[in-house]
Amino acid sequence: SKAADKAGDLVEIGKLKTKINSAKSEISATEKKIGKYYFDQYMEGVAVDGAVGAMCEDIKAQMDLITELEEKIAEVK
Repeated sequence: SKAADKAGDLVEIGKLKTKINSAKSEISATEKKIGKYYFDQYMEGVAVDGAVGAMCEDIKAQMDLITELEEKIAEVK
């Protein structure tokens, strides 16, 4: 029947969309690993590309801010 075909199509589309979302998650996870790799290189003193270096400096500045704020919390306790 037409309704059964439509239902089957919807199930197939759902399965394909699930696979697409899984692939997108894998991409995001790998991108995160790439970022962590370059940040670790930066922290070890290895020269990194200008744009990457600037982003690493931003991360380091935020890490320094967190350390400073945690020290203030320790002083208040």
